[in-house]
Formats: sequence, structure tokens, C-alpha cells
Amino acid sequence: MKEHNIDCMKHRKHTHISGVDVEMITAEKGSCIVTIKDAYFSRGVDVSGNRTDGYFLEFEEDVMPMVCNSTNRKRIANNLMIEKKITPLESRNIGNWIGLKINLKFDPNIKMMGKITGGIVVDSIKILPDLIIDSDNFNAVKDAVTNKGYTLDQVRSKYNLSKECEALLLSK
Repeated sequence: MKEHNIDCMKHRKHTHISGVDVEMITAEKGSCIVTIKDAYFSRGVDVSGNRTDGYFLEFEEDVMPMVCNSTNRKRIANNLMIEKKITPLESRNIGNWIGLKINLKFDPNIKMMGKITGGIVVDSIKILPDLIIDSDNFNAVKDAVTNKGYTLDQVRSKYNLSKECEALLLSK
């Protein structure tokens, strides 16, 4: 079957999600929010033909696994600490990451081996545009939507929610 008018990177050979994949998912769906199904460290994993030691994430959604660099591990731990109100030590235990929803974004400025290649960044929890909120505010808004029966329209009347924030709230 012939395909026309598609991204030239769609059918390339690769074993793990990349920035290009995240960019395509975001263009199609508006965001790339995924749920961590498994988080682990492993040695000698085949990452597109290269044996790699590192941290890996697998997702509940139908996307490839992800190699998780130190910056993204720190962001995931920080998001978990805010969302679950746990200690930094507990948030760095990758076993606690299971079930966490994260928003993946493509950053064209990411460097690999000294060259700008673009790559995946895990987004920080945000509610109001341009404001990274503290755990009390995020949990209050999340609680209003998930536990107290407030609709998204009611929350919008009090907060100026970004599309990204609405996606996070709807994914909870």
C-alpha cells in the first residue's frame, strides 16, 4: 500500500521513542501524555543497533519504550514529589513511578555528543500559564475535578487553564 503526504521519519527503523515520534504524536493529538507502566535499569539493551546501559520506561499507551536520561529522571522525580507529596528520596525510587502520567515534549535544542539533535523532555507540572505551581495548589485543583465533582468549566471560571493543563487534569 502506498502512503502519500506523511512525515518522512514515520517508517524509519528504531527501537525506542525519539523526539521525532513525540513531535508527530503531539502534532496529531495535541499532546503526548503517557502513563508509566514499567521503569527499570538494564545493561546491554539494544537501542537502535547499539548496546546501551541505562534507565528505561515502558508505557501503557501504544508507544515504544523510552531511554530516560538524567534530566528527565530528575523531572519525573520532581513531578512525582509534587503530585504525591512524597519525599525526594521516595520520588527518586523508580518503582514509585509506575502509574504516573507524564507529558513528553520535543525540544529541538537538545544536544547529544556535542551536536544539536533535538530530543524528548518530560514537562514539569503546570496549571496556570507561565507558573509552575506548588503541590498544594495542583492537588486542590485536581481534587476539585476528580473528587469533588467540579466540571472543567467550573474550574476554568476560577483558573485560566492552558490546553496542557486541561490535558493533565483530564488524564488524572
